[in-house]
Amino acid sequence: MGIGIFGIGISGMNAAQAGLVTTGHNIANAATPGFSRQEIVQTSVAPQLTGSGFIGQGTTVVTIKRQYDDVLTNQLAIAQSQGAEVGTYSSYIGQIASLLADPDSGLTPRLQDFFTAVDGVAAHPESTPSRQALLSSASALSSSFQSMDQYFEQMRQSLNSEITSSVGFINSYARQIASLNHSISVSESAGSQLPANDLRDQRDQLVASLNQQVRA
Repeated sequence: MGIGIFGIGISGMNAAQAGLVTTGHNIANAATPGFSRQEIVQTSVAPQLTGSGFIGQGTTVVTIKRQYDDVLTNQLAIAQSQGAEVGTYSSYIGQIASLLADPDSGLTPRLQDFFTAVDGVAAHPESTPSRQALLSSASALSSSFQSMDQYFEQMRQSLNSEITSSVGFINSYARQIASLNHSISVSESAGSQLPANDLRDQRDQLVASLNQQVRA
């Protein structure tokens, strides 16, 4: 005997309820970083063969899947990691460029003053003011080199500190990813290999953060 019209109706209501719950879950997590919208996957229940042919038996929810694209996700991860790398590079190279090329306090005006003074002494070697100007510009250039050395040392220390901090974040992300992998394995084994969508979203978010941290 088939499940009858009431059974079919109940199967439809159960599927609709699963769809409403899933929609509510999507709305509740609309602002959750890394969350992928989910949807139910329905299929018809195997029909019953009768003398009049196959009679439908309603519907059932096979699984709940994420709206997820491996290719797009990988491309986004690559873009984010490259962006983090370029951002860090731009920050430090900008500081160096400003230090060397600043028209007022950079190295360039000190070098120009020094070579101008050298030209002055070469043109008038007997001139005391020219020689004093050369000594003064040489002293200023030497001070600039010393200041640059101190600045580069501070930058080196800052970079080392950032690297140490970054390693700590990387290790933390790696531990969290390993823990989520275990949780996903346990959950999906208990659920007949059905996907643990929210755990997978959390793992993908951690992997994305790890990629940015490694390339930063």
